[in-house]
Amino acid sequence: MKKKYAIIKTACRLFADQGFEGTSTLQISREAGATEPLIFYHFAGKDALFTFILETSFAEYFIRLDALPESTATQFEKIENIISMHLEFVKEMPHETKLIVSTCPAKLKDPDHICADNFARLRERIISYLTECLSIGIKSGEFRKMPVSDTANILIALINGLVRQKVHKLSNVCDVRESAVSFCRFSLVNS
Repeated sequence: MKKKYAIIKTACRLFADQGFEGTSTLQISREAGATEPLIFYHFAGKDALFTFILETSFAEYFIRLDALPESTATQFEKIENIISMHLEFVKEMPHETKLIVSTCPAKLKDPDHICADNFARLRERIISYLTECLSIGIKSGEFRKMPVSDTANILIALINGLVRQKVHKLSNVCDVRESAVSFCRFSLVNS
């Protein structure tokens, strides 16, 4: 199992850095300290290995999304939590995130590709989370009155932008998180 794990981690890093086409099973095996036949023992081939990495990365993402606290002192705390969750995911799983960010947008129109279904689920879950949070916050007077659907989409765009910045190492996690949270607080919270 150690070798299988080494193959997966190495393949993930190489796919993220070099792309699927630029990475060979021979390179993966050499850098993982394994034999090329061992890759084919654990996976049907490079496509299956690539798909496995995407599947497990999305699964971990959804586990983290499910782990967000449902009950918080304020609705704004939920927005802080979802921003933090995304930035922590990038920090802890940088190659997996880079692989998703670089691979999936080009595959979204292919209904049979793993990215299409997972991105649809991901978007639906985040929209639902943010819509509920914003609606409750507006109703309670915590948030200013605003168009909920449009605001949820803007928050998703903000989160996507933060993730891309982190993947491409364009900013510091702490600084970006604090700035994003301050921006959201200023934009949403009733003074």
